Amino acid sequence: MDIHLLRTFLAVAEHEGLRKAAEFLHLTPSAVSSRIRQLEREIGVQLFDRNRSGVVLTPAGSRLKERAEGMIQEWNNIRQDVLKRDEGGLLRLGATDVIWQIWLQPKIAALIAATPDCSFILRTGERRDLAQMLINGSLDCAVLPEEVKYPGVFCQHLTDLDLVLVCSPDIGDEAAARLDRYVDIDWGDGFRNRVIESTHLTPDAVADVNVAWLGLDWLLRFGGTAWLPLALVAGHLEAGLLRRVVGIGSIPLSLYAALSKENDVTYTALRNSLLLPGKG
Repeated sequence: MDIHLLRTFLAVAEHEGLRKAAEFLHLTPSAVSSRIRQLEREIGVQLFDRNRSGVVLTPAGSRLKERAEGMIQEWNNIRQDVLKRDEGGLLRLGATDVIWQIWLQPKIAALIAATPDCSFILRTGERRDLAQMLINGSLDCAVLPEEVKYPGVFCQHLTDLDLVLVCSPDIGDEAAARLDRYVDIDWGDGFRNRVIESTHLTPDAVADVNVAWLGLDWLLRFGGTAWLPLALVAGHLEAGLLRRVVGIGSIPLSLYAALSKENDVTYTALRNSLLLPGKG
């Protein structure tokens, strides 16, 4: 059986809908529906009852859900064992670029000290891609600005980053407060909603970017306004290349460690060492 069919099945079961599962898995709804139909054909039974509000598990689907989680865990244990470097094991971590730069990378030394016999695979990318890598078993842990809601994934709040509204020096205070020449950096839907609540504005973006360094580069080259981590822009503020927008406070961006529970060894090592010291 294709393990991706089981992962898709669990995503649909968790989100109770094909469209939400498709968004989460970074697939089209038709692709998700096709996978579910293929799985149903292979097993020979209907797994979901479909209605206008979404989908619900049939009794057979509920039984498969209980078994599928265990099957995926066993598959990932097999992968981990095959990938193991000598006797030390392997830890695979991912985070978005800015989280690596200003929060996670300085902590790697402590993780190495806590797991001296391990080898490491480190990855960066967009938050949705990293969440997908975690679900697919390509990562043991992803540090992201949103929780990952999926069976077999444990999420823990780690810290908050202060995001501040900054602008280029050529923009006046009133224009900056209106988010003039706004660069919309993808910090997740939750943060976007908090910005709207805080500023009561839904600005038209002059640029829509998916990574922080690209938004920062845009501001430095072409000017504009954007929400960026204070730790990332502090030097640019001191040098006068950017300035904080007057009258608008910072907004905290919560960071979460999403840990796969599909491999007991790596899950325990990560939860009890660097990422979650003293928690659980």
